Formats: sequence, C-alpha cells, structure tokens
Amino acid sequence: MSSYCFFCDEPLAAFDPGDPSGEVRLAFDPHLGRLWQVCPRCTRWNPVPLEERWETLEACERLATRRGRILVEGEHLTLLAAGGTQLIRVGEALRLEFSDWRYSRRLDPHLPGGPGLLTRMILDLPESPAGGVTFHGVPRFPDLAWIVSPFQEHARLLTALLLHAPLADACPSCGAPLAVEPAAFGGVRLIREGAGPRLVATCAFCGVASAVPLREGRAVLRAALAVVGRSHRDPEEIAGAATLLDGAGGAEPFIDELGRSELTLDVMDTDERIALAIGLDEEAETEALEAEWREAEELAAIMDDELTEVPGFEEFRARVLEGGQSFPDDADASPGTRP
Repeated sequence: MSSYCFFCDEPLAAFDPGDPSGEVRLAFDPHLGRLWQVCPRCTRWNPVPLEERWETLEACERLATRRGRILVEGEHLTLLAAGGTQLIRVGEALRLEFSDWRYSRRLDPHLPGGPGLLTRMILDLPESPAGGVTFHGVPRFPDLAWIVSPFQEHARLLTALLLHAPLADACPSCGAPLAVEPAAFGGVRLIREGAGPRLVATCAFCGVASAVPLREGRAVLRAALAVVGRSHRDPEEIAGAATLLDGAGGAEPFIDELGRSELTLDVMDTDERIALAIGLDEEAETEALEAEWREAEELAAIMDDELTEVPGFEEFRARVLEGGQSFPDDADASPGTRP
C-alpha cells in the first residue's frame, strides 16, 4: 500500500493481514472492490492500488465478520475494531452518509492512535503569517496578493504544494510547466467548453491565463482543495456539500454547473468548494475503478476466446493449438526474427 498520504505526506503504516495488532485504519467496500487507507494525521482516505487490493480486501472482510467488534454502526457503514486495526466497512451508502463518514470529524474520537494532547495543540495553532517571520519571531509583511486572498491562513502549505507541483505538464502559451503562483491560487476557475470542463489559471512563467483539461490538473487541484478545506470538517458543512452534489444529479453535472458559472475558487461558497473536492475525488476514483475493470474484462475475454477479431489471429491460434506452428524462411524473415 502507499507509503505516504497523498494529501499531507504523512507516513502510512503497513497492514499485515495475518497480524491485525498494528494501528492501521482501513476503509473498504466489498461490493465494488474499493479500498482506502485512512491517514492517521489528516484522516483523509487514500485509495489503494489494484495490485495490492484484492488480498487485503479479503482479509478485511474476514476480520470484520470473524473478529470485528462494532464501535459505530450506521445504516450502511460500520466502524469495527480488530486488534489495533480499525475497519470502516462501506455498504450501499448514499452520498450524504458516505461523505459524512469520510470527510467530517464524526469518526475522529473513535479512531485509535490519534495525536496526543501536545501534538493536537501544535496542529491547532494558526499557521505562520503569509510573509513568514523574522529570526526574532516578528511577522514579515506579506505580498499584497496574500493580503487579499481568502486562503491566507493556508499560505505555507499552499506554497509548499504549488512550488513543487505544476497544475499541468505544459502551459498552452509558453510550453513551460503550468505553475501557479501560490498567492494566486484563488484565481483558478473552471470553465465549460465543448470538450468538457477545463481549468483556467495564470501561468507563473509567462503570465498568460491558459486553459487545460480538468483531468490534467485534477490531482493538484484535489490536493490544494484538501489544504484549504482542512478546517471545514463539521458534519453540517459536509452535509451541505453532499446536498449540492445530490441536487445537481452527481459529481459530473455539478462540476458542469460550476464550469458554466466560471466562478473563481476564491469566489465560490465554502459548500461549493467542499462539494467540488468531493466530486473530484469521486470522479478520479470512479475512473480508476472503471479502467481497472476494463483491463480485467479484456484479459478475461482473451482467456475466454472472445478477442479473436485481430487479422490472422485465428490462423495463429490454430497453429499453436495443433502444435504445427511454422516460421518464415530466411528470405521473408524480418530483422530480429528467428528463421
């Protein structure tokens, strides 16, 4: 499984299915084959890659059914303890219930291994000013862009993220990586074009506002929205965001609506930004799951003799099955083939 949290870079402990005594937090959906590792620091859910998922999913289900002690039980989700491991078993939950458990603080008191009092006090302290401080602890005067930004309190983390991760590999205007000035993050906006939703951001290299497909900038946007949304984890706020998604008919229609409005991130309501973050998570994870299933179905189809429309495939297959495969003679052999 992942070694570090995608959202806050916290180390994630390894899970040993044979020894659930370690303090690991996993959420799993046995119906759709989804698995997440919950970060012990920021409590965000990190999807686990397919190649590491199936054995762990089976182990989670065995632990939940045979050794799990129920801590919290909802209509479609259950929090269980098995040794030091805690499991969040996801059923056929509605978005409102699922988002509440995943994004709000509701489960924080029940999760093991949480930070101690001193750590909590440090984490609750406000960030350093946008301009930083001098050696003597005197705040430096920040850039004007940070003074007018609603994300000033997140300046340090946004700067750390956006200075290391461009929004897209290439700016359509200058060809350099489409880097975003951290203080200008609030000016990023969604637009809707014929090819789908796009992100518009001012390139830090050439100063031109350029549009790139949302999918290109989605990973960095998700991480940045997690930074600015970390102080908005009240169940009521998450419920309001989930209601917006449900009212629009899902993540894709909601993102389309935001694209048509062309609101910048700093003008969006808090509920809209939280809903956007949830919607982007849903889209990214759904696409990954669908891609995995397509690959699995293609492999299964090959094994079931369904993919035989490739020219010459039937003849090749017949030769192999009959044990009479032949090779071209020297005159017809291409470089690198065996005569």
